[in-house]
This record gives sequence, C-alpha cells and structure tokens, in this order.
Amino acid sequence: MKTSNLNNRKELFETILQLFFVVLIVGFCFKLMLPFIMPMIWATILAIIFYPFFNFLQRILKGRKTLASVLLTVTIVGLLILPIVYFLSSATSNFLELKNSFEAGTLKITPPSQTIKEWPIIGKSLYDFLYSLSSDLQHSLLKYSTQITELSKTIMESVLSSGLAFLQFILSVIIAGILLVSTSAKNLAVKFIKRIAGSKADEILTISVSTIYQVVKGIIGVAIIQTLIQAFGLYLAGIPYAGILTLLCLIFSILQIGPTIINIGVIIYLFSTGVSGYAILWTIFFIISGLSDNILKPLLLGKGALVPMLVIFLGVIGGFIMSGFIGLFVGPIIFSIGYKLFIAWLDEDPENEVVIIDENAK
Repeated sequence: MKTSNLNNRKELFETILQLFFVVLIVGFCFKLMLPFIMPMIWATILAIIFYPFFNFLQRILKGRKTLASVLLTVTIVGLLILPIVYFLSSATSNFLELKNSFEAGTLKITPPSQTIKEWPIIGKSLYDFLYSLSSDLQHSLLKYSTQITELSKTIMESVLSSGLAFLQFILSVIIAGILLVSTSAKNLAVKFIKRIAGSKADEILTISVSTIYQVVKGIIGVAIIQTLIQAFGLYLAGIPYAGILTLLCLIFSILQIGPTIINIGVIIYLFSTGVSGYAILWTIFFIISGLSDNILKPLLLGKGALVPMLVIFLGVIGGFIMSGFIGLFVGPIIFSIGYKLFIAWLDEDPENEVVIIDENAK
C-alpha cells in the first residue's frame, strides 16, 4: 500500500514537472513571437486578399509560383512606397514651410470675409477667432501655446508611430508573399483551425475569408477611394498643407467619421479667402466628396450587409488604441470576423433532443 502511494506521488510530481516545463516553453515562445503577432496576423489577411491576383499571375506564368509571388510582392511594395514617399515629401515641405515662415515672422493669416459674420450660431465667434489670428498671430499663438504644444507633440508621436507601422506593413507584405507559395504554412493553418474547431473548421474558414474581403472592400477600399477624391480637390483648389489634410482624411475615413470635419474647415477657408463663385464651385465638390462613401459602399459591397457599424467602430478604435495606425486596418477585420463567428454560433440550430416518456409515469 505504501509503495503504491509512493508511486502515485512520483507520477503526480513528474506530471506537474512536465506541465511546468511545457508552460515555460510555451510562454517563452509566445514572448519571442509577441513582436511578430500583429505582422503575422496582417500578413495572413494580406495573403488572403492577394490570393486571387497571385492565382491569376500563376496561370499566366504557367504555374511558376515563386516568380508570381515575387512579382506580386515587389509590385505591391513599389505601389506603397511611391505614394508614401511623395506624401511624406509634401507633408515635410508643408511643415518646414510653416516653421520657417513662423520663425521669419512672415507667416500671415488672410483676414476672414465679412460674410462669415452672417453664418448662424458660429458665425460671429468664428469670425472673431480668425480675425484675431490674422491681426495678431503671435499673441494668439501665445494665448493658446499650451494647447498648441500638446497638439504638436501628439501629432509628432502619431507621425513616428505611422512610420513604424508602415515599416511593419512592408514586412507583412513580404511575409504574405512567402505564405502564398508556402504549402506547408497553408496546411499548418488549416490543421490548427481543424484542431480547434473540429467539424466547423470549413465553415469558420469560409466565414473568415468572406469577412476579410467584405471589410477590405467596404472599409479600407472606400476610405482609400474617398481619400483620393479628397486629395484631388485639396491640391487643385490650392488648399494649404494639402498633404497633412489628406492623411487626416484617410484616418477619419477609416474611422468611419468621414472627411466632413476637414471639409468644413476647407469650405470656411475658401469663402474667407477666395472669390464667391470659385468657393461655391469647390464647396459643391467637397460636399459630394464627403458624401461619396454612401455611393461607394453599396457599389463595393454588393448585396448583403457587412456587419453593424458599431462592430466596425469598436474594431477601429480598439485596434488604433492597441496597435496604432496599423490597428486601424487589422482591428475592424479581426473584430468583424469574431462577430461573424459569434453570430454563426448563435444561429446554429440546437440538436434535437429525443425525449423518452415513461408510460408508467403517467
């Protein structure tokens, strides 16, 4: 009896020791992989998005997968770098111009038009604020120096975060190119999902892929197209610091706020500095541009609803808080997938239970 107890204690100790080392190794591996979790998630999403293009190239190149993946990856990286370089150069020149003009004392704000006073509710206060900037810029800046300093600090931190996120995104594109040609990676992912989801694995894969396509088209695609329309108007209308405003339009569009806030400021600027006919023409353009997502979303989404706007909004805000700029993209996609899977689980019909009635119990 004593020998049996000793054996049981020994087996229990060995089991605890084995579990300890398993947890230790898993925890250490997770810590090593932690910096690469977001790039890997994003790379998986990108691989799914790029797969139709990869498949098309592969057919053209007569089945040469590696060459198709390299061409696709290089093309996407090039398409990303060129506009980003142009935008950064434009935004940098805007910042330097603003800084140099302020230091030289040549920075002037054009006096606002008298017609602004006639605007309802905000007209008089807005006119007074703009007039104070145009008449005594230095005093106005000193008055709001604390707020301006905090805002500038926040903007610079956001720019730095965006730069790091862009490098992370480039890394994700390269990893996605590798995943496209890696059969072992696909098999590993499918096996992992089947191991967790069991018989529901195929359904989960279908829901996940379909949701990714829907979110990319309905959120990111619409945001990019709307931002391009905005950029076209901002540059042609001669709006100062168009590069910075374009970035803000992109962020607001992804956040589902839209560029309306930017457009209000642009319209105020046009009416306060330009000819009325010129300002009215561009006002019509920016109103249409701000509402263009109402046309683009039905066209890109086709039939069927995406997910509730609240789900997208929470995913975007949560992703931004958790991972910065790249979280704006990953957050709504992951959260939408989770929502779709949750709804699929709720809508699943419960198994019919067979109730056996005992005749003697009557």
